[in-house]
Amino acid sequence: MSNIQRTSNPLGNPMPPMPPRGPMPAPGMDNSMTAKEVTAILRRHIWLIIAFTIAGVIIGGASWYLLLRYAPKYTSRSAIKVEPPADVDPTSLTSPIPNKDIYYQFRSEKAAYMKQQNMLRDLLKRDDVRQTGWYKSFDSPNDRLEALEDDLRASPERDGTWVRLSMTAGNKADAKSILNEAISLFLQKQRDAASEDTTRRRGEMKDQRDEIKEEIQNLDDQLAAQRRGTSYNLAETNFRTFLDDKLEEIQTRRDELETRRSELESQIEILKRRAEGEYDQVVRERIEQDPTAATMRNRIAVLETQLAGLEARFGDDHRRVKEARDALKRARDDLAQRQAEIGNIVRYADLQNAQDRLTTMAVELETTERQVDDAVAEYKELADRRANYDRVLTDREEAQRRLEEINTVIQKLDAKLNDPKLSKVSQAFEATEPNEVSSPQLPIYVGGGFMLGLLAGVGLAFAIEMLNDLLRSPSDVAKHLRVPLLGMVSHADEEDGMEGVNLHHAVRQAPFSMMSENYRQLKTNLRLSESGGSHKTLMVTSCNVGCGKTSVATNLAYTLVAEGERVLLIDTNFRRPSIAKEFPQVAEGDGTHADKGLSNYLMGQAQWNDVIRASGVEFLDIVDSGPLPNNPSELLGGDKMRELLDQAKQSYDYVLIDGPALLVSDAKVLAWQADGTVVVFNATSTRKGEAQRALRELRNINADVAGTVLLGVKAMKGGYFHEIQRAYHQYQQVGLNAPA
Repeated sequence: MSNIQRTSNPLGNPMPPMPPRGPMPAPGMDNSMTAKEVTAILRRHIWLIIAFTIAGVIIGGASWYLLLRYAPKYTSRSAIKVEPPADVDPTSLTSPIPNKDIYYQFRSEKAAYMKQQNMLRDLLKRDDVRQTGWYKSFDSPNDRLEALEDDLRASPERDGTWVRLSMTAGNKADAKSILNEAISLFLQKQRDAASEDTTRRRGEMKDQRDEIKEEIQNLDDQLAAQRRGTSYNLAETNFRTFLDDKLEEIQTRRDELETRRSELESQIEILKRRAEGEYDQVVRERIEQDPTAATMRNRIAVLETQLAGLEARFGDDHRRVKEARDALKRARDDLAQRQAEIGNIVRYADLQNAQDRLTTMAVELETTERQVDDAVAEYKELADRRANYDRVLTDREEAQRRLEEINTVIQKLDAKLNDPKLSKVSQAFEATEPNEVSSPQLPIYVGGGFMLGLLAGVGLAFAIEMLNDLLRSPSDVAKHLRVPLLGMVSHADEEDGMEGVNLHHAVRQAPFSMMSENYRQLKTNLRLSESGGSHKTLMVTSCNVGCGKTSVATNLAYTLVAEGERVLLIDTNFRRPSIAKEFPQVAEGDGTHADKGLSNYLMGQAQWNDVIRASGVEFLDIVDSGPLPNNPSELLGGDKMRELLDQAKQSYDYVLIDGPALLVSDAKVLAWQADGTVVVFNATSTRKGEAQRALRELRNINADVAGTVLLGVKAMKGGYFHEIQRAYHQYQQVGLNAPA
C-alpha cells in the first residue's frame, strides 16, 4: 500500500488508494442454485412439506369418498373393428397387407368421426337416448352436447384393428344404452356413406363406358376411309418391298459417290499441301527419278572430288581451287533449280487432274441425290399414310382395352355393393353393462392428493426462501456480495448459558462460549487476511442502525488486548453514542476524568491527551464521542481527525473506530480515512439490497473494505453452522472435563 499514490477528493483531502476488486459475478449467477442449496431448503422446511403432503392425501381421500357416495360414474365399453382402408376386390381370395401408419390414420379418422358435432347431435335426437336419466339430468341442449363430448370416448389402437369406445354415466343402464345407440348410428352413417360413394362411382364408370364405345366406332370409320384412299393393302406390309429395294439401290450408289468424293477431296487437300509446303516423300521420289537431275548429281560428285584434290595440293587460296569451288557452286545451284522445276510440275499436274475428276463426280452425285429425293418423297407419302393407319389402329386397341377395364370395374362395384364389409367398420361386440364404479378411483385421488400436496409444500418452501431477502448465512454473503467474510457471530439464542450476558462484553463475560470463539476467529481472520497486517486503524460500520457494530468493535478490542496489544477504541457516532455507556468513566486519583470527547478535540476545545481515558480493561483506552456538534461530517473529515489518527497509530497497536451507520455521510468520511473498513451485517435484519448498496457506496469513495462480519447467525437445517456449533460444544466439553 505504501507504493500506491493517494488521490484527492473534491474537498482537497488525500484519499486512500483504490482497494483491489474481486471478479464481478457473472450475469444471472446470483439466481443460480446448487444441489446442496436445494437440499438444504428442503431440510429446513421438511415439516411444512410433510404437512402439506398429508393434507393433500386427506383431501384426496375425502374427495374420493364424497364422489363415491353422491356422484359415482359407470363406464360401458365396446369396440368397432376397422378393415384396411385399401379397396379390396370382393372376388379375390387374398387381401393386400396395409401400411401400418396409413391403417392407424384410417382408424383415427373413424374415431374422430364418432366425436363430430353432427354425429353427437344426431345421437341426442334418438328416442332411446332421450329416455335415459343421463339425458334428463341436463337442462339445455348445449349442456348435453358438452357432457356427451366428455363422456363418450373413442380411441384407436396403435397396432390393432379396433377403435375402443366407452360411455360414462351415473347409471349403468344409461351408459350401456347410449353407447349401443352411438355404435348403431355410426355404423348406419358409415354404411350409407359407403353405399352412396360406390353407387356414384358405378354411375361414373357407366358414363365412361358409353363414351369409349362411341370413340371406338369413330376410329373404325377412320380406318375404313384410309383403306379406301390407296391401292395398297394398308393392313399388310408387302407394298413396302418394291420401294425399299428401289430406295436402297439409289442410296447405295449415292453412298459410293459420296465415298469417292470424300477420297478425292482428301487427295486434293494432300496435293494442295504439296504445292504450298515442302516436298513430301512422293515428290522427292519423282525428283530422284529424273535423268537430268541424276546427271547433275554425278557431275557434282566429280567436282567435289576434284576440289578435294586441288585443296590438298595447292591450299585454299589458290586460283585453281577457287575456280573449282565456283564451278561446284554453279553445279549445285543448277541441280536445285532443276529439282524445283520438276517438283512444281509434279505437284500442280496431279492437283489439276484431281480437281477435274472431282467436278465430274459432283455432277454425277447431284443427279443421284435428285433420284434419292424422289424415291424418299414417294416412300414418305406411303409411309405417312400407313403411320396414320397404324396410329388409328393403336388408338382403337387402347380404347378397347379401356373398355374392358371399365367393364371389370363395374362388375367389381356391383359385387362391392353386395359386400357386407362395404363400410369398412363393424361392431366387435355389444356394449357391456359395467359392474364396478369407474370414477372415482381411490389410488388416483389419494395419489393425486399426495402429489399435489407434495408439490404445494415444496413450492411454498421455495417461495418462502426466494421471498426472504435477508443475509442469513455465509453462503448468502459469498453469493450476493462477493466480498471477504472475516467472520460470523452466532445468535445469543443459539447457545445455552448466554442469559444475562451483555453481548457487548461477550468475550469477557462468556469466554468459553461459541460467540466468544467467533470473535476470536474474526480477529485471527482479520490478521491473516491479504491486507490485514497494514490495517492499524479499522472502522467498524454497518448499513443500518441496530446491526450490532458496537458489539463487534468492543469484542474485537477484547480479543486484541487479550494478546497484549494496545488498543484505542474511538466512538465516532455523535448521533447515537454507546461506548460511554458500555465503558463508564472511572475515578482517577483525587477526581474524575474530564467529560470531554472526540467532538471537543475536533473543535479545538481539548488536547489529544485530554480526550483519552482508561476503559477499566488493561491495554484498552477509550475516546468518547463527546457532545453532538453542528457539523459532524466536516469535523470528521478535517485535518484534526487525521492528526488524531496519526498520533493514535504511533501510540497504539490498533485503533478501532466505532463508526456510525452508512445511512449518514459521517461513516463515509471515516471509511475514507481509515486503513480498513469492517462492515457488519445482521442476519436477522440486514437485507441483500441494503448490503449491496452499502458496499457500492464504499467502493465509490475508494474505501478499503477489509471484509465483512455476519452477526446474529442462526443455525438452519441443512446448513453447516449447526454442525460447527455442535462440534465446538463437544470439543469444549471434552476440554473442561479433562483431568488437571
